[in-house]
Amino acid sequence: MNKIFNLTSTFKTHAEDDGSVMIRGMASTADFDRAGDSISAEAWQKGGLKNFEKNPIILFNHDYDKPIGRATGLKSGPDGLELECKISKAAPANVAQLVKDGVLGAFSVGFRVKDADYIKETDGLMIKDAELFEVSVVSVPCNQSATFSLAKSFDSTAEYEEFKKTFTNRVDLAGQSLAKDEDITSGIASDTPQSTDVKSVDQEIKMDNQNIDLEAFAKKVAEDTAAKIAMKQAEQKAADEAEAKAAAEAEVQKAEAIEAEEIRVKTGVQTGVEALMSDVEAKLAEKDAKIDDVLKQYKSELEEKTAEIEAMKNSKKTFADRSGKGDISKWGKDFMSAHLLGVMTQKGMNTSFAQDLQEKAGIDYTTNAADIDQEVSNLIEKEIMNELKVARLFREMTVNGAATVLPIQPDVDPAVFATAATAGNLENRGASNATYQPKEVVLNAYRLISSSFMDNDVDEQVLINLMPMLVESVARAHGRAVENAIVNGSGSVTGLDGYAAAHGTTLDVSDGTRLTAALLLAAREGMGKYGINPTDMAYIVSNDGYYDLLNDANFQTLDEVGSDLAARITGTIGAVFGTPVVVSEEFAAPGAGVPAAFAVNTRNYVIPRLRGVTVEQDYEVMNQRRVIVASQSLGFAELIAGATGAEPVIKIDYVA
Repeated sequence: MNKIFNLTSTFKTHAEDDGSVMIRGMASTADFDRAGDSISAEAWQKGGLKNFEKNPIILFNHDYDKPIGRATGLKSGPDGLELECKISKAAPANVAQLVKDGVLGAFSVGFRVKDADYIKETDGLMIKDAELFEVSVVSVPCNQSATFSLAKSFDSTAEYEEFKKTFTNRVDLAGQSLAKDEDITSGIASDTPQSTDVKSVDQEIKMDNQNIDLEAFAKKVAEDTAAKIAMKQAEQKAADEAEAKAAAEAEVQKAEAIEAEEIRVKTGVQTGVEALMSDVEAKLAEKDAKIDDVLKQYKSELEEKTAEIEAMKNSKKTFADRSGKGDISKWGKDFMSAHLLGVMTQKGMNTSFAQDLQEKAGIDYTTNAADIDQEVSNLIEKEIMNELKVARLFREMTVNGAATVLPIQPDVDPAVFATAATAGNLENRGASNATYQPKEVVLNAYRLISSSFMDNDVDEQVLINLMPMLVESVARAHGRAVENAIVNGSGSVTGLDGYAAAHGTTLDVSDGTRLTAALLLAAREGMGKYGINPTDMAYIVSNDGYYDLLNDANFQTLDEVGSDLAARITGTIGAVFGTPVVVSEEFAAPGAGVPAAFAVNTRNYVIPRLRGVTVEQDYEVMNQRRVIVASQSLGFAELIAGATGAEPVIKIDYVA
């Protein structure tokens, strides 16, 4: 089970002139709750506030659709977590006014336990590390004696005792989970304010019988009593509305459960299985990761937790919505997994997963094989495209063979003003033979292959559970190969480095010279006519070059150039004088003769592609292992070669 623990505390309020309300109070203290648990002051000082601080939005009653303000101060001090918020006057449901009136007087922080020690004396937990998810203003009455209790978020005492055992035995904390947002409604009121200026009925009132104004006193008592009655009525109304809403939601959930069981898993809380999957994903994401080595490393753990992994996957996916039944595009990713699993196991669409999928989707592979195979190929290609940045700068052309002849219309010399027609004055630009000759470019598509080995005894269920990561690894391998070929050239593919003419301006790595906007502009100037229109160009820079540009005032980051440029050119991280800048990690380490950046006219280069991506399987009998091969055919071609004073691509090289 996954639990989000909610800690409820009271706050002090102060109305602002603009109609908003300021809230100040202690979100948590180190006090022990009634179950013997305590949050140490240091629990909030280990990075658990970072994600919340990036977007410190305040919610109403833990409803993500009802933002009502923003935290203006969040500090972890020796006494606990101090919080200051500003509630907007535009907050829905008259929240600001209810806070001013004292009807809403508490906030609730949702957090998860990351580390804790078991306390034998109290049979509870000392929470040493916690992560803050969200802060809400809630309809909970101010109650100074109320304290949070981890035990209250569990459905039974036995369940809570099992949770505590994970800390007693020092097992990894990744086995925690979420409950519903408002399962815990108690709180710590370590800094409880006195609501507005109304005095408590317990406070002694001293009166001078000779000077007392009985009429005014009676009026004051009546007003105070009316205010308290109004507060209680508002609290009761809020409680009734919350109860009615909960009942309605319960009915909806019950109706959905009749169709299919659905488990909602909150983002940001890891179970033990999620921690394992996260480790596997991190290993597969490493630069030179090998799928077979990763599977060997985690083989026993993956097989041991197969059932839990399957349950986790099902919890994040629902088949309750049958509106997409029979629509291949709505089930594309599942069919992609089924297809790849069939390739890896040599069972085709006869795996248990594929059979179940066809039944749930209402799609029979036998009669829809061509459409499903096309959808699978497109999806794998999209996965690879997601890994590309430099390649997306250039146009792709579909070709029908490994070599395709493309006619090109070259530039021409201008016509001549004359009193009579002059024969043969239409000629190629720069030519002197008085003839115009169209140009032909041969577009070559070369085979790009990635292969991986997999032990024969890897369980089928383990493979399907890891399929998204395996697909991502294949996509990353192909993406890096394509980017490297375009930047540096590879095999038969000539890259930008091969097409470029070295520019006179270089970087001296020995004296720490940085890449600057001025150097990029000088490269653009050397391109002649190809560098005139900034929207037809792009700068491709190395990681080192990007960090150099961040120190240059003439380099505009995305927040300065706007999101439109980033939307048009994927991977853009900024601009120099209107031309987008894209970073590639495929540049070699700085050294003599190594490119630091390219200025390129993207319209002068194309990527010919022959068909889509295919995944095939072979078997090595001697080694008792499977060979998984993913392949595609593509290339990179220059349409018109450069000439002196008109270079479609120029590079800036390092010198020693």
